[in-house]
Amino acid sequence: MEKVIGILRFALMREIEGREFYKEKAKKVSSKEIKALLEGLAYMEEDHVKFIENLMKKVENNVEVTLDDAQQAIVRTDFFEGREKSEMVNGSLDQMANDLAILRMAYLIEEDFEKFYKESAEKVPDPEMKKILNLLGTWENSHKKALEEAYEEAKRNYWSQQGFEPLF
Repeated sequence: MEKVIGILRFALMREIEGREFYKEKAKKVSSKEIKALLEGLAYMEEDHVKFIENLMKKVENNVEVTLDDAQQAIVRTDFFEGREKSEMVNGSLDQMANDLAILRMAYLIEEDFEKFYKESAEKVPDPEMKKILNLLGTWENSHKKALEEAYEEAKRNYWSQQGFEPLF
């Protein structure tokens, strides 16, 4: 149980950190599309925080946790589905470069979260907790993919604004 609590405590800290990163960086981007993406991610990380807090309470009180707990959680997993893509060309080249840097950092955060959950799932003996941690990793993977798409699009737009595309 201590191993699971330790994993969840660390996960909670990281999810809070991610939520705060997205809130802060959403204020600093010039693209409305990227701002909306970061704000959406902040809401999803808040869902993850609540979900993990509830898991911790159950584990600390020796209440059985099941994959149903995760499936019943109010976690926004459909935020990226059906979103219209718009030009991510907003502001000066310097502002666009700033947006790219923020997207790249966000991608790396999600990649790190995904890796943490997948590796943690391998280390817990409880089969249901393994499933839950793997599901959390899957949620982070969907964030990572959305950020990767946004980054690639913003990068293309950045180079297009300059009239050339190196290495493409």
